[in-house]
Amino acid sequence: MSGLDEVLAAGRRAHEQLMVDACTISRAGAQMLDRSTSALTTGAATTLYSGPCRLKPQRVPRNEEAGERLAVVARYEVALPFGSLATDDLRVGDTVTITASGDTRLVGQHFAVLTVDFGSTATAWRITVESAT
Repeated sequence: MSGLDEVLAAGRRAHEQLMVDACTISRAGAQMLDRSTSALTTGAATTLYSGPCRLKPQRVPRNEEAGERLAVVARYEVALPFGSLATDDLRVGDTVTITASGDTRLVGQHFAVLTVDFGSTATAWRITVESAT
């Protein structure tokens, strides 16, 4: 193991100690048309990841108007263990759900994946998510 590999491994272990929250990342099932009712139904969601994470605010929330409704949109960074899942397993639009946290207000909150960050010297796998309330 090279010097850089040792430093990265130590950094990744240290970063994982900060991951005191837990989350599940899932993808909605395919929509299917029920021909007898003409209603769309969504199939079962697929769980892509379940385990430790770290959620922290990324930017100042902003107000957006959707029709006549005002919504506050906030972006967050979710950090996962560096090798937690294959990079091609995650897509924009997947859902991150906080399942455990020291901040109990976060438990059950859902966030939409906006971007997936990559870096060869990263100590965690970072994902930008958004919550609209």
